[in-house]
Amino acid sequence: MKLKFTLPIAFCLLLNVSAGYAESPRSELNQTLEAADNAYKAKDFKKAVDLYTKALSLAKSTGSNDPRVGSAMNGIAASFEGQGSKTEALAMYKQALAAKEASVGHIDPALLPILDNLASFYRSSGDTDSALTTYKRTLSIRENIKDGETGELAKNLNSIAALYRDTAKYTLAEPLLVRVVTVVEKVSGPDSPSVAVALNNLAVVYREQNKIKEAEVLYDRALKIREKAFGAESQETAASLSNLARVYREEGRFEEAEPLLKRVLAIIEKVDPESPSVVTALNNLATVYKEEAKYSDAEAAYKRSAALEEKLHGASAYSLAPILTNLALVLNIEAKDTEAEPVMKRVIEVTEKALGPDDPNLAIALSNLAELYRQQGKFADAEGLMKRTLAIRSKSLGADNPEVATNHSDLALLYREQGKLTDAEPAFKDAIAIQEKYEKQRPGELANSLNNLAKLYRDQGKLAESEALYKRSLALREQTYGANDSRVAASLRNYAMLLRKMSKDADADKMDARAEAIEAKSDNKLNIN
Repeated sequence: MKLKFTLPIAFCLLLNVSAGYAESPRSELNQTLEAADNAYKAKDFKKAVDLYTKALSLAKSTGSNDPRVGSAMNGIAASFEGQGSKTEALAMYKQALAAKEASVGHIDPALLPILDNLASFYRSSGDTDSALTTYKRTLSIRENIKDGETGELAKNLNSIAALYRDTAKYTLAEPLLVRVVTVVEKVSGPDSPSVAVALNNLAVVYREQNKIKEAEVLYDRALKIREKAFGAESQETAASLSNLARVYREEGRFEEAEPLLKRVLAIIEKVDPESPSVVTALNNLATVYKEEAKYSDAEAAYKRSAALEEKLHGASAYSLAPILTNLALVLNIEAKDTEAEPVMKRVIEVTEKALGPDDPNLAIALSNLAELYRQQGKFADAEGLMKRTLAIRSKSLGADNPEVATNHSDLALLYREQGKLTDAEPAFKDAIAIQEKYEKQRPGELANSLNNLAKLYRDQGKLAESEALYKRSLALREQTYGANDSRVAASLRNYAMLLRKMSKDADADKMDARAEAIEAKSDNKLNIN
């Protein structure tokens, strides 16, 4: 179960509009506004528009800058938005704001309902810049209100933080969410469920910045608050358990994550054993089992998850694809290839039916089956699937995409494994040509391909060409990983083999000695690739 980032209320219609006026609170204007508000709450937007329009006419007839003109316009705009009439809604929000500003000025709190609605409208329309500008204006107004540290201020701060998070500006979101926690604690008390929500939102931003320990502390506190407020077997507690387990997984603490996820599953199943949330809980638990190398437990959990997902959404639902993929990979690890193959084929069938024959996700499914065939020695079948994968990615991602380079490299390695060296060489060169364009971003991939082509040349007796590539691959790995990395040791070993073939034994000995020193430090000797 994954907590969604808490967002502000979508609309904040100005209720109790008669407050502060000498006119009787049961005047026709106020009664009309109240009826319009009720129609809006009931989602009878057509009726709401009619009533707000009537209220607008009554407000204008007062003969002064009645603030209720803006309030009525705000209601009309919100009702338009509820009907899906976005163009009309935006125009009316702007008119409402102008009318309200004419009656109360530019910094009065009475502007807040309109500004909140306008900001929310911009955000839902994808206009992040306008939403941010508007939310910042509402924040400025709220911060100038005496005793203004209220839930509305916290909601305002959270709205701005959510926009920053949506645009990956986590360092800007973080201090706002820290402040949200402080405000909510002051307003609601340190053990309020609202504090748990604020802690979760801040923890999400910490996680996005890889501040895992800080996130863990917040998730743990949120869990304790929810257990106390809602009980140990509540849905809210299950959500917090899931969040804390996720952090443990990211820290590699799988043995600690497992019991939490078992609790989550038990809580959710008790409420509804066939809920979609059970599918999610089973998947999370299966993932931890896999990381713990408890493959039979992972297999059972994935099978249960797939069966329930199929029952809920049908045998052709694309939501089955990731579950079946994980199941197939576990079966492959268990060497149950006869079971893995039909599962992988089903993933291909489901994906192609849902997304079409040229979707990148289909390429992933095809690639998995190709690897299974390669492991089984079914090279012709693997080659056909790899070529299809290459065609899909070239078409959907572009011929110079790094994923296309990976496909060229995989195909080249398959050719080499079959002894088709003349086919392997151009495939390696195609991979390198693409990877050279992304050398700064992905130097490790280029180093691998250079190393692979160097080995091919070495096996073909093209020793000078091989040496040039080994030198370049070694330099890249040293630059990327550092001089004492185990991948550098692998390059040194490969280069040493070439040097011996060139009768340069003294140089080869130096390479081997350096590799041995690195391996002794890392205690992680790599196989020569």
